[in-house]
Amino acid sequence: MRMREAFSLLVAIFTIVLISLVGTYIFHASSSTVKEGELQYKKEQAMLLARSYTEYAVMAISANNRFLSSSECIDEIRADVGSDPERGMGYRVRVKITYIGSTLYVSKCDHVAAQFSYDVHANALSAIIDVYVEYREITHPSLYNGNINLVPWKTYHRRSIQKI
Repeated sequence: MRMREAFSLLVAIFTIVLISLVGTYIFHASSSTVKEGELQYKKEQAMLLARSYTEYAVMAISANNRFLSSSECIDEIRADVGSDPERGMGYRVRVKITYIGSTLYVSKCDHVAAQFSYDVHANALSAIIDVYVEYREITHPSLYNGNINLVPWKTYHRRSIQKI
């Protein structure tokens, strides 16, 4: 009789340990799936923001009257999207604009890749638009320990050449 009770106790302990191991594995697998989903979502949003800010830069360049003596050249656009990009709840966007075109258009600009003064290309203006979208993982452990500087920035870069 004692042998049966001891065997039943061992089977019960083994079953509890086995169920807890399976539960731990399921919890770990689901949490890593959530983390991968969050990173994929953040990257997709960064790609969409880069496309949006490329179009915004083209609109800003087009709206700027470069012929006025008081107008300035648009070289850079910066923005924060979201409530707090430093803590992983948003994005930092930086747009760098480099011009290629007639000296008439780009004489006031600091970031000029090439200038030409041929009559054939007198109205030609193009821009190299580099968009950098930076974000942090909201699930990074250092974010909750108060070590925000240990959380690396992930950067999505998009370069395009636009005719203006």
